[in-house]
Amino acid sequence: MGDYSNERVGFTVELEEGDTVKDVVDDLRQQAITAIGPKSEEVYNQNRKLRSENRELQERTNKLRSEWDATAEFLRAQGIKPEAPSMPQFDRLLNAAKPESQSVAAEFVEEADPDNIPFDPEKHGF
Repeated sequence: MGDYSNERVGFTVELEEGDTVKDVVDDLRQQAITAIGPKSEEVYNQNRKLRSENRELQERTNKLRSEWDATAEFLRAQGIKPEAPSMPQFDRLLNAAKPESQSVAAEFVEEADPDNIPFDPEKHGF
């Protein structure tokens, strides 16, 4: 369905005289595609569009990288800007997510018995 969930579609049919299993299965398959088709077709088209946009952006980035590096090399060679940097890499900027581990230290404190709490009257001003 496009969002990593699944949907199961099933049909039960009784064959009429003259029906072939192949024809009935083909018809039911088409009905299933019609029932869920717009969603899957939409996801497929969106995926294809995003891949195309990604490819175009990658090509533009490569072209700009080439121009940047050529300009930086020219500036360094002419002594205009000896520290001119090469274009930074923009892919894989984020490190892979690492699973977090969490340890919990628990200390169990036994509650005092309210009838057995020491009380110092002088300490409390009595």
